[in-house]
Amino acid sequence: MILKYKKSNVGMTLIELLIVIGILGALTAIAIPSFSQHLIKAERKRAQTDLYQLKIWTEQEFTEKGEYPSEIACSLCELSDEYNYSIEAGSDQNNQYKLKATPKTTSIQNNDKECHTMIINTASEKSNMSKDGTALENEFCWI
Repeated sequence: MILKYKKSNVGMTLIELLIVIGILGALTAIAIPSFSQHLIKAERKRAQTDLYQLKIWTEQEFTEKGEYPSEIACSLCELSDEYNYSIEAGSDQNNQYKLKATPKTTSIQNNDKECHTMIINTASEKSNMSKDGTALENEFCWI
């Protein structure tokens, strides 16, 4: 009696495997930049919320001490780790200030070319600057 070996076609060929890897690579190439932009926009919104929180804290400091603080020392504020926050006095030292959120150099937000630095002042006027320091339209970043 002769036994015949039956070949089964279980598994995948190298060509099929390469095709699947190519499709996954193409989908990844499309998805990662889109996801990165969503992360940047989400952190930008977080920084705007932080600026509003700092504005409230600054006004509370003015109410309690009669002058605006010269540096940010808000122990109750939970600020984003992606930005550096600063306060600078305006022309009239006691009645004006600007709060700024600038991305840290090690942060993914440093790649935000559209809305690099966000600013809010005493009168709640919002402004922003691109990475190269040029002023941008307010409506673009503060939506």
